[in-house]
Amino acid sequence: MVFLVTFCEQLLLNYVDQKKHWVLKMAIEELRVGGSVKLKGPIKLNVVDVAGSISIEGDAEVREFRISGSGKITGNLKAEEVKTAGSIKVEGDLEAREVEVSGSAKVGGLLKTKTLEIAGSLKTDNIEADVVRIAGGLTATKVVADQVFIGRKSSVHGTIIACEIEIGRDAEVDKVIGYKVLIRRGAEANYVEAQNVIVEKDAEIYMLRYVENAQIHSKAEIDKVEKIDKLSYELKCEE
Repeated sequence: MVFLVTFCEQLLLNYVDQKKHWVLKMAIEELRVGGSVKLKGPIKLNVVDVAGSISIEGDAEVREFRISGSGKITGNLKAEEVKTAGSIKVEGDLEAREVEVSGSAKVGGLLKTKTLEIAGSLKTDNIEADVVRIAGGLTATKVVADQVFIGRKSSVHGTIIACEIEIGRDAEVDKVIGYKVLIRRGAEANYVEAQNVIVEKDAEIYMLRYVENAQIHSKAEIDKVEKIDKLSYELKCEE
């Protein structure tokens, strides 16, 4: 069943505090929102497509969550696929197989996914992922992944920890810890810690610490270089 919301009034699933709200008691397979909708969780849906605005009080479990408007979830969001070209705020955790952010997203808790694509901006606490690709802005306390690719002129605030890290041209990062780290031309980093690292021309690093090998271009600018015995974070990587 497809439920289409195109009116501007708020629709509330459940009767709350004895107020006069709409009550809907049916199984909704697909919810398309073109106006404004307010739901009382926990809810479980197949597909949610939001071009207007949606507010969910509590937890939500959705197979596909697509938003080009705005959305807010006060609990946790669990999904197979989350795509936002608008704005979304999840106050709890977000767990999904695939997350794409081309608009803006804010997650109050843990963001756990296999693939994370950021072309817009994302703010969150911690991230656990297999692959992270950043072509925009990311602010996170800590990102733990297998592979992290930071695109040209992207900006990352927080700590990146991964087996393979590539910092693109003219990108800016705070702190990275990785087994294999590649720092492209013109990139800037405050702190780099790596098992093996390559630093290209015109890259700027305040502190570089490495375990095995450091290939540093003669025209890279590095304030401090130190060889260390082991990484400060234990990584389990396939060589």
